[in-house]
Amino acid sequence: MTHLDPLGPCRNYFDAWRAHDAEAVLACFAAGGDYEDPTTGGPIAGEALRGYMQALWQAFPDLAFSVDGLHRVGEDRVHCGWTMTGNQAGPFHGMPPSGRTVRLPGFDVFEVGPGGIAHVAGYFDSAALPRQLGLNVLMQPASIGPIGFGVSSAVRRDRAELPAIFAVTELVASSDEAVGPLREQSREILVGLLGNPSLLGFTTAVVGRRMCTFTAWRSHEAMEEAMRNGSHALAMRDMYTKGLVAGAHTAVYGPVRQLPMFRLCECGTMAQLDGLEGQCGRCGAPLAALP
Repeated sequence: MTHLDPLGPCRNYFDAWRAHDAEAVLACFAAGGDYEDPTTGGPIAGEALRGYMQALWQAFPDLAFSVDGLHRVGEDRVHCGWTMTGNQAGPFHGMPPSGRTVRLPGFDVFEVGPGGIAHVAGYFDSAALPRQLGLNVLMQPASIGPIGFGVSSAVRRDRAELPAIFAVTELVASSDEAVGPLREQSREILVGLLGNPSLLGFTTAVVGRRMCTFTAWRSHEAMEEAMRNGSHALAMRDMYTKGLVAGAHTAVYGPVRQLPMFRLCECGTMAQLDGLEGQCGRCGAPLAALP
């Protein structure tokens, strides 16, 4: 019985990746063939693999692979070391283009059959690429008992100002796959609001499929105007009509009781402020609230 050389489909596979040709990559696989690496969450194939490749090429339009050599280690098995390089000129997992250059070494194990590649297992440090792009890589559980863990972000103005109201919005994504697009659209909304001087600051939190945004405003009227007009209204309508959101709720709150602010003086005294300003009761130094 004559066996095909397993090196051929593997060479074609890397040539197609270098050419940014998704159809050619998929054509290298046998029926039912799949790919997986530390970031895919298990084997992927077909349209899922196409989306994976296109996302990488969008983030790194000059993405390239240098191959250290294809080595046949069995009748149907091939090993290959490689190095991926590129410049981030497009969005990557919600991060805007940074212009940074990345270099990622890795290793692929191919299983090849008569119809083409049956399986590719890619091995690399999944934290290396995010770190090179300036991203934080956090190790934390998804949950411990009733406590869920996630990520958050915040923006504060340079000058402290007491808000008149707080708006709280919660979105629940319709699926795990919808979380990424929702986070990206929410980020675009908040970036669009940064030019509004009535927005005093915001904090966002994402835990699983739940996303919460807390915004502080100078007035209720300013908040309502921002919500009705511009990119916010269009983006929210887009979220609701594309099936990304399973549930949503917004509420507006005003301060019931404003407790005094405190500021640590250089002399070591924690001084109570009168509104946003005051002075140290120990040394008399003038103090202002932190932004």
